[in-house]
Amino acid sequence: MDDIAYDVLLETGIRVQPLPVWEEEWAHPERYSNPRLLKNIAREGARL
Repeated sequence: MDDIAYDVLLETGIRVQPLPVWEEEWAHPERYSNPRLLKNIAREGARL
């Protein structure tokens, strides 16, 4: 994932911080260690 994040930085000047999330955690954010983070990512994040 670091290589993709680096490519995005070079192309756009935007630093991306990758965070792998299992599909099960994404489907049920309340089970994730930080459910609020997943909700914020869903609202503001961008898929790469």
